[in-house]
Amino acid sequence: MTATPMDRIASLLAEAGYRRIPTPLSIAGLDFEVPLAFVGGATSPDLVLVADTAFEPEQRILRKLEGVARALDVVASKRPLTAVLAGPRPSSSVLDAMSRVCRVLPVNSAPDGDAEAGIKNWLAVLLPLHLPEPSRGIADPLSEVARHLGGLDSEVARLVERAQDGPGAVQALLYELVAEPVSGLDAGSVA
Repeated sequence: MTATPMDRIASLLAEAGYRRIPTPLSIAGLDFEVPLAFVGGATSPDLVLVADTAFEPEQRILRKLEGVARALDVVASKRPLTAVLAGPRPSSSVLDAMSRVCRVLPVNSAPDGDAEAGIKNWLAVLLPLHLPEPSRGIADPLSEVARHLGGLDSEVARLVERAQDGPGAVQALLYELVAEPVSGLDAGSVA
């Protein structure tokens, strides 16, 4: 059995650390019938509602989102509300109305057929950022600059060399360089 877009969305959100919460969603004593609901952790506290526009009219989804947003306001919730919409893209007027009460992420299928990558791309704002591991091939910028010191003014070259010792060392040398020209002058010769 092939996974539906809703299944893929649920799987990606769960892998990203979102916790699925039971439906109907109950807020301020009101129950909201939503297909899927997730809540994020400390770093991403979003309340994420997932709906499929292929099986539910866009106006009905809009009314539910407006109701959830109002209920969150009533209980003074600090959770941002995000709506993930699988299926056909809603009309511009409905998307505009939805975006007034929450962040809207319409998930379209990937044109090249890679549905998983397409959904990851549409949900990127909700997913953790994975950075590549640093490699030894990355050059130290100060070493690279120091290799080309021959063309620099001698004071600038000294400042660049001192940069490897930290900002305090650069600051101390800069004070020395500024004080040098005026240290030999008498107080009376400056007029």
